[in-house]
Amino acid sequence: MRLSFSSEEPVTRASFFSEPWIEVLGHERSEVDLQRLNNSAPVLYNHDRSERGNRIGVVERAWVEGGRGYAEIRLSKRDEVEGFWQDVKDGILRNVSVAYRINERKLEEENKDKPDLYRVTSWTPMEISLVDIPADPTVGVGRSAEDDAPDERNLNYQPQLTHKEKTMPDKVVEKEMPEHLDAQRKESPQVDEKREGEIMDEGAKRALENEKQRRTEIRSLFEGHDDHSAVRDQCLDNPEIDINEARKLLLDAIGKDEKPAASGQRVEMGESDIEKFSRAAEDAIAFRAGIADENAQRTELYGYTLFEMARKCLEMRGIRTERMDKRELVGRAFTHSTSDFPKILENNSRKAMLHGFEEAEEVFPRFTRPGNLSDFKQHSRVGLGTFDTLDEIPESGEYKHGTIGERAENIKLATYGKLFSISRQAIINDDLSAFTDIPRKMGRAAARTVGDLVFAVINDNPTMSDGTALFHANHKNLAGSGAAPTAATVGAGRTAMRTQKDGKATLNIPPSFFLVPAALEDTAKVLMMSETDPSQANSKKPNPVRNAAEVVVDARLDAASLTAWYLLADPNRFDTIEVGYLDGVAAPFLDQQDGWSVDGVEYKVRIDAAAAPLEFRTMYKNAGA
Repeated sequence: MRLSFSSEEPVTRASFFSEPWIEVLGHERSEVDLQRLNNSAPVLYNHDRSERGNRIGVVERAWVEGGRGYAEIRLSKRDEVEGFWQDVKDGILRNVSVAYRINERKLEEENKDKPDLYRVTSWTPMEISLVDIPADPTVGVGRSAEDDAPDERNLNYQPQLTHKEKTMPDKVVEKEMPEHLDAQRKESPQVDEKREGEIMDEGAKRALENEKQRRTEIRSLFEGHDDHSAVRDQCLDNPEIDINEARKLLLDAIGKDEKPAASGQRVEMGESDIEKFSRAAEDAIAFRAGIADENAQRTELYGYTLFEMARKCLEMRGIRTERMDKRELVGRAFTHSTSDFPKILENNSRKAMLHGFEEAEEVFPRFTRPGNLSDFKQHSRVGLGTFDTLDEIPESGEYKHGTIGERAENIKLATYGKLFSISRQAIINDDLSAFTDIPRKMGRAAARTVGDLVFAVINDNPTMSDGTALFHANHKNLAGSGAAPTAATVGAGRTAMRTQKDGKATLNIPPSFFLVPAALEDTAKVLMMSETDPSQANSKKPNPVRNAAEVVVDARLDAASLTAWYLLADPNRFDTIEVGYLDGVAAPFLDQQDGWSVDGVEYKVRIDAAAAPLEFRTMYKNAGA
């Protein structure tokens, strides 16, 4: 029986992991690899290999002509196939579909408002099926180059055994016809017997080689899986099962047992389907929660609930879920050793936490310097003094060693953190806030915690290594009497910083930041922006401290004093306050474990940080009035 199995009719395709596209199968002879079809490929019903009764025939010969794929097939004479054959003769079963592997495709047309168009420039047909619903309605039984409509001539005949069928064993495979012989066969039913015998001999040799290779690959695949020897033998005994089908059967068997795969080295090229699904699921959740990255793409999983994703994670690992209730299914998704569901949630929780950390409106990074601490021991920050001056060296004079004063300020890390949990009920209720809003707020809390450490240094006025408080008259960085910020008082503070000395050396430190509580925000901004002295009524006197420093406001200062204000140097040029992090990692860390006190999973947010003053000369305080 002759039929057409493929054409260049555009077909819309869809993938679980990408947007739909339009696909055209190329039908130049160089674009189609017919080797599998011409090696006695199976004819199935609806592409179903699981039941022997659905394997209803064999492909005798396949070729490409006029932009279409054609094949001559022979149906089985088994009793259970008789019904299929009767439906074909009656014109009921006439649709055809081909299963194929894409080797290479090319983008032909990229569109913004409709699917992109691809041409498959290299593909391998694997089997032909008689189907109820085809992807390409232009192919099928009776749809040939000479007659696109089925009629009695095409359908009502019984297949007669040819000379080749009578003399060839079932396992012998015919090689794809050369063009000149193919044309000769179409012109005349009498084919050169000698040439046909040569072709059959070549096909038999190649079929034997392919069978040896197939069995070798399958044996290698099942190494380390001795408990599935029955599946291995099934694959070896069935010549229609290739290495890809054998791999699928092995994974299904492993999934039914719910055992982890044997510990053998395995190398995979590119992303697996499970990895693609996990990435797509993470992006879908991120879009729904409003935390997606700029370069993330909305995937087909966007409409999935958390419960549906939990089910899919288990099923993709070969775990059957149809008999599980909701609580059991979600519990298995959390705790099963091969489930990807906890990792998907953890990655999005971490993303939400980092978003919150970055969104926190903290001002301390402007006037502090980040530091790297390798452990939780007490560390000393040694401040080297400056050389007094260089000595004049007379001709043939001797150079003398200068001296550098040493002072060490201490800094020690501490860990700060909290727990939060995600219950099974939150997953069943599709509650995104449980692992996006909460970690986001905890990320902000982590940034706020570090800010608290910094402003504790300023408000608490700790003792330095010389036994004197950070802000003290002996350090010449505390105003003798408190006064509100004016051009005169800020100018006095600037002078005090510039005239600080280390030994005999004048340091000339300029202030870069004007740090004030929220109560003084308006006063400070007017003072720094005004062209004339705002303390003088209707005065044309220039403002000497205009733009002298950047105004920085933080309400933590209000808790200690509504009047005190500060001047600080640029931390990139001078030592001010160091904010130390473990190994220099400033971002908070998220860790996860199966819940014990809660029916779900627990997450821990922590950050390792410390803050300490390094130098008193770079800071100035006025208690205000």
